[in-house]
Amino acid sequence: MTADVLRCPRSPAVQITLDIPIPPSVNRTRKIDWAGLRNLKQYYLRSDLHLSAYGPRPPPVRMITGPYELVIQIPEGRGDLDNHCKVLIDYLVSREFVAGDSPKNLRRLAMEWIDPEVCPFCRVTITGVGA
Repeated sequence: MTADVLRCPRSPAVQITLDIPIPPSVNRTRKIDWAGLRNLKQYYLRSDLHLSAYGPRPPPVRMITGPYELVIQIPEGRGDLDNHCKVLIDYLVSREFVAGDSPKNLRRLAMEWIDPEVCPFCRVTITGVGA
């Protein structure tokens, strides 16, 4: 086993699925105002608490340090679909689920609606991909 394999699982079989609170719209967090910053901090705290209470149990979540793909599913009826991805990706980077969102890391991004009865939360699937 090489150090690369130990450091960076690059198999499509390496997958992390998280159900976390729906991120606020980027319209609410990217303005230069204190309310937007407060909304962002509250979202990070809610997500951390949610994951600590309901998050993945063994096997433990591993950070994907190489290229990855994201599939983000938002319950229908939550505003514009694309307004949630920036806050969510920044959260994943800040909590070290992924190394970053540069083109060398984030290779594919898919967003779609999900039936709220199937999942009332934001479902994020992170899949490690080959280099």
